[in-house]
Amino acid sequence: MTTTTRDYRPIAYVIILLGLATAATAALVPQYAIGFKLEIGVLLALFSPFVVYGALSEQLRGVWLLLPGVILLTVNVVLLVSERLLHYDGYAGSPVYWLPLLTAAVVLPIAYLMRPRTG
Repeated sequence: MTTTTRDYRPIAYVIILLGLATAATAALVPQYAIGFKLEIGVLLALFSPFVVYGALSEQLRGVWLLLPGVILLTVNVVLLVSERLLHYDGYAGSPVYWLPLLTAAVVLPIAYLMRPRTG
């Protein structure tokens, strides 16, 4: 008897695209004189955890694939809403530079170590 397992990788890829969208939204800062200014540091800080998550997407399966992505996306959305949309001050003293990286440094190794082993 064969058991079929559901492939969650397409959902993980959507999470990565949503992470890129939140990073781009946070990094595009409106300027009254020139239109928009792209904050490269913010873009890299918010999107780099999703690059690592994408690299691990072939190693993780099931809940261990989706849970880290949802946590990373939630941190990005909370930072986007609180730091960019509600209390924007040029990201001075903002956790936008270190909180996504810290979250990835904690969540992704745990998911990798807790993944089901095959073989």
